[in-house]
Amino acid sequence: MTKKEQVISMDKKEQIFNELRKQNVRITKQRKAIIDILEGKHLTIQEIHSELKKRGFHNLGTVYNNVDFLTDHKIVTQIFINGKKHYDLTIDEESHSADSHIHVTCKVNNNIIEINDSDIFDYIKNHEIFKNFNVSKLQIVVEGNCEYYDSDQCKATDACFISKLSR
Repeated sequence: MTKKEQVISMDKKEQIFNELRKQNVRITKQRKAIIDILEGKHLTIQEIHSELKKRGFHNLGTVYNNVDFLTDHKIVTQIFINGKKHYDLTIDEESHSADSHIHVTCKVNNNIIEINDSDIFDYIKNHEIFKNFNVSKLQIVVEGNCEYYDSDQCKATDACFISKLSR
């Protein structure tokens, strides 16, 4: 991330924080830390907690409460990947929101990427089956592995096929 992108990122975060403050919502140090930790990552609650402990936040119950708060305010969204609940930051991500996500994950090495293709969402939302139905949330998780994968190579390198899918 370039210095300019980081500044834009900080501005976007501050806009979100200011909107929440107008609603009399406190933006605590731990909430800010969770947002920082999730930037560019998909983490489980245990992984978030582990990272927060390095920053001096040790109470797991508070982590759960703050992640729930951030999810309720659509700053973070939860997704189930390979049978585990992960959290994904939705602010500062122009290509998707808490309500429009496509995640692709490799079951061999647990790589997770996001595909941001409005054509896919538009196709589903405008499909005949949803006529007279307003789709307000659509999250897609695609799990699998390459047809000709070598599990040792996939786990040891970043040669994973799905990394080439990212747009």
